[in-house]
Amino acid sequence: MGTRKKKIQDIILLAILVALATILSYVDSLVSRIAFSFLPTAKIGLANIIVLFAIYKLDFQRTLIIVIMKSFLVGLILGSPVTFIISFCATMVSFVGMYFLHKGLTDKTTAVGISVIGGVLHIITQLFVVAVIYRLGEVVISYGAILLFASLITSIIIGLLANKLIQYIQLENI
Repeated sequence: MGTRKKKIQDIILLAILVALATILSYVDSLVSRIAFSFLPTAKIGLANIIVLFAIYKLDFQRTLIIVIMKSFLVGLILGSPVTFIISFCATMVSFVGMYFLHKGLTDKTTAVGISVIGGVLHIITQLFVVAVIYRLGEVVISYGAILLFASLITSIIIGLLANKLIQYIQLENI
């Protein structure tokens, strides 16, 4: 296969994964309003299915591109500058943690464990950034405990779904 054809296939794959992650983020925002009406900032994390898939199937650079592009698109569609900063910081810490945990423990964990770690890192980073921006203390910690519990449940579900996707979709020559 020619180098040019491979590059085009790679760009198409990344575009599809970014689009899927962005769509899942949008659906997530709609579903989460209903599922977590008592936790207005909580999200299910549906886009993490795509992020986990990319972590398992692609290299760091391509997965990072997907994460960054998804974050910017979702920020443009759904967010404000402040929510973008909070979300982007949490997303990057979560991604780096998940990626290197997966690479370090490839044979010792599944996407469920990686997803749970990603969810915990995401919540902790969000809480830290919110506490810094708004100079909040105990309120953030109390709310964070509830978010961590919800994150644990949703991260397990997302990890199970990602395991199935990783198991059934093979990427040839990518």
